[in-house]
Amino acid sequence: MEGEAAAAILQTLVQNLIDLCKKEISQIRDLKKDAAKLTKSLKTIQKFLNDAETRDITSEAVKEWLKNLEDVAFDADNVLDELNYHILSKQIKPAEPEEEKIPSCFSRLSCFSCCKNLSRSRNVALKIKEINENLESINKEATDLGLVGRLADEPTLVIAALETDSYTLDPIFIGRDDVASKIVEMLTNSITTDDERAVSIISIVGMGGLGKTTLTRKVFNHLKDETRFGSHIWVHVSPNFDALTLFKKILKELTDQVEGENKQDILSKLQQALKDKTYLLVLDDVWNEDRSKWEEFMNSLLGVSSVKGNAIVVTTRSMKVATIVNPIHTHELEGLSEDECWSIIEVKTFGEGNVPSEFAAIGKKIARKCQGLPLAANVVGGVLRNKSEEKWRSVEEKWLSADEGGDNITNILRLSFDNLSLPSLKKCFAYCAMFPKGSQIMKQELIEMWMAEGFLQADERDDMESVDEKFINVLLHNSLLQVSWRYANRNVNKCGMHDLVHDLACSVLSSSNSSRVRYKTLEEDESSRIPKEMAKSLRTLLLTSEGDISDINFSDFESLHVLSLLDSEVKELPSSIQKLIHLRDFDISKTEIEVFPDWIGEFFHLQTLRANSEYLRKLPSTIKYLINLRHLYIDSRVELPMGIGSLTSLQTLKYFPVGDENGCKIEELGNLNNLKGELLILHLERVHDKEEAGKANLFKKSKILNLCLMWGWNREGERNDEDVLEGLQPHSDLRDLKIKRFNGKRFPSWTLKMAVRDAPHGSWVVLNKLMSLELWYCDECEEIPMLGQLPNLKSLELREWRNLKCINSSFYGMVNKDTRIVFPSLERLELWSMPNLAEWAEIEISDGSEVKLFPRLQHLKIYDCQQLMSVPSHVSSCLQHLEIGGIGVECLPADWLLSNSETLSTLAISECPNLREISDRWGEEESEGRSFTITSLPIFPRLTFVHIEGVPKLSLETMDAMWRLQIHGNKFIYP
Repeated sequence: MEGEAAAAILQTLVQNLIDLCKKEISQIRDLKKDAAKLTKSLKTIQKFLNDAETRDITSEAVKEWLKNLEDVAFDADNVLDELNYHILSKQIKPAEPEEEKIPSCFSRLSCFSCCKNLSRSRNVALKIKEINENLESINKEATDLGLVGRLADEPTLVIAALETDSYTLDPIFIGRDDVASKIVEMLTNSITTDDERAVSIISIVGMGGLGKTTLTRKVFNHLKDETRFGSHIWVHVSPNFDALTLFKKILKELTDQVEGENKQDILSKLQQALKDKTYLLVLDDVWNEDRSKWEEFMNSLLGVSSVKGNAIVVTTRSMKVATIVNPIHTHELEGLSEDECWSIIEVKTFGEGNVPSEFAAIGKKIARKCQGLPLAANVVGGVLRNKSEEKWRSVEEKWLSADEGGDNITNILRLSFDNLSLPSLKKCFAYCAMFPKGSQIMKQELIEMWMAEGFLQADERDDMESVDEKFINVLLHNSLLQVSWRYANRNVNKCGMHDLVHDLACSVLSSSNSSRVRYKTLEEDESSRIPKEMAKSLRTLLLTSEGDISDINFSDFESLHVLSLLDSEVKELPSSIQKLIHLRDFDISKTEIEVFPDWIGEFFHLQTLRANSEYLRKLPSTIKYLINLRHLYIDSRVELPMGIGSLTSLQTLKYFPVGDENGCKIEELGNLNNLKGELLILHLERVHDKEEAGKANLFKKSKILNLCLMWGWNREGERNDEDVLEGLQPHSDLRDLKIKRFNGKRFPSWTLKMAVRDAPHGSWVVLNKLMSLELWYCDECEEIPMLGQLPNLKSLELREWRNLKCINSSFYGMVNKDTRIVFPSLERLELWSMPNLAEWAEIEISDGSEVKLFPRLQHLKIYDCQQLMSVPSHVSSCLQHLEIGGIGVECLPADWLLSNSETLSTLAISECPNLREISDRWGEEESEGRSFTITSLPIFPRLTFVHIEGVPKLSLETMDAMWRLQIHGNKFIYP
């Protein structure tokens, strides 16, 4: 299958070349004919590749043809890219006026420059002519080899999978007993509940070789032995998910014969076979991701049986498939532990006998290489049976050869690769082979590398980053990548690759490459040993070694698109890097470089610059020439140059420090309307008024989801924070807002209402998508904005409000007949350092009706509010963490604890010198209420942490009981 993979991967490169021909060469008058000829040749090759991709290529001649094509295609890509570079150079850096009027004494220099351009044009033309000749030769060779030009078909699933059944014995079943029991229990419960459904579906999803079929067979046979169902049916699903074919297989399982060809006949016989019996149906190895096909199958199946209490188990490698089947439960199968893999190898090699210690030591290392795959453990165990210690050591060092079963494992895993319908997606997967085994790959960095390598051209609806994001998800869902780390919001941060999947990626990459190496990670000090011929063809180079790189001649790496200097002790960039005109992704984030050289502005193709180093202090003014720059990663302390606003392609610019000079002011943000993600604007004290602030056009930047607006410390002179903040009105889709060191007495209208003015209609639009709000160091503010009406606000943090005296009822927002839930989504509320806050008012309800306040609040923290004597009586009914410190209240509302007795897990009260009781007397006469000690409160079954300190006025009985309180098994035990 090597040839087919190579053909599929080359499709991406050829299509990119066709696009370049149309976009760049055809615009140059003298090269129009050559461009047309090149386009025609490439389209012919594309048709041959379509044919090669559908064949089982074994011919060494065809494989050689593919490798020759790759070499020519990459050469063509370099030539066209070089031409594009020089076109950009003329557009971006036109001759300066003083250069145009050259004195006669320098006329020879001017003539030389003209000759140089003429020479360059001739050189490019000759290279294109040579490429055309090579492509003509390759096209002729394709015909001689029997390849046929064909138009691309719709992506189809080309998979050759082994048929599975319910009878095969699995003599070794280790590590899955609990999972099997859980699934059996779920299926049993699903058919015995009172409101029985017609069919209960369970999905089992995981990568190839993880043991989905073995587990399902265990469950199937267990339920069959217990006769839980009237019929037990096992069907291995063909890659081509066809309802009629499936019904024929089901009927054959039930009756051992299939008569009739049309769907009506088959369904009629299936109805007779099932009659009034329940059934358990296993659909093993499902690949179909077309929801309509699944619905067609299920609608017909439900039509042939009206009996309730049936069950279907679906096994699949794809999370998308697992979702489409609408299961009551999806079980993501995990890998076995190292010990469980060793147990499989142990049984395979020595049966019930004892394993000699010298073999066991080696075997445990081999088990580690299986990385949780029972398939690998079974295969390697069979290979090691009755083998010498020397053979065991050989397998531990080199793993399995092709004839020992290594190919068998690879081919099973390869089915997931074959399921990737897009050639560009296959190329993206193969590229991951470049990273060392066990690497944690930053998702965003990987996306930007794919983009730099040109694996993807976005259509009008999507930009490259969003399409590459989808590619990441497809690879994750097909278990070709694994999640290594997630952010708190569950978004993927880092990915990894199973070692055996990494072997597959290496196999695919080597099959699609010529003898030239294109992508390489260099560990230790290998760089000086790269031959010049290899350097010439490299397109990605990751230098992870520490040490001096000054002796590397980077001009030898003339094709580089991606260069990362990682963990290198680099203080200055070698001048030879300047020659890398194809560079699109440049990473110096781990270096000690303090200042970039001016020639960085000559990387006209550059799309990503990672310079978020703690050492970098400023960027050169030439950065403004990088018009293709999409992602600029810098530290917040880096000084931006004048004219950063000319980089209109920028999507990532996390920090913008406002400058004093023209070209550095906030108006530079005005044209950067493609910015997305997060943006921190610093030194807002340098903005003079609302009009100047408005030039940032924040309301137009609809892709900025996280916005932080920050003034500086130790300001002098007039303060116009209210006016400036008014001009910084964002768009209505904002998710996260932080405002820090705002020194106005009152927030401007949009902030106070938490709503922005819709310019076309002049109406106010509430920030309904806002999820997190932080207002810090608002020392002069006297009123908190209206926040209770925000439907999706989950986190609210207020710090250092030194002038705030009261949290009044406006805090809760507009409460009327249409608003009966206030702060409906808030989960975390924190109040810090409000020394003059005396009152936190109750919510005011004019009509006396019931209103829910903080219904989802889980975390409440109040610290350093010494004057606070009044708090709302009701907080939440699902509070998990309650922390109070440094507040002035004398009585804590009992409702804060009573309402949360079932959920509270953390209770901390500290430095509250006036606190003397917990009471329900809130707002009533003392005689009408009750007072509680801690020990008289109800049991808190989830409470695992209690801390009380610096509360001298609580009764001795209460304090004594609290200190002697013990937690055992999450239950209170009173002494």
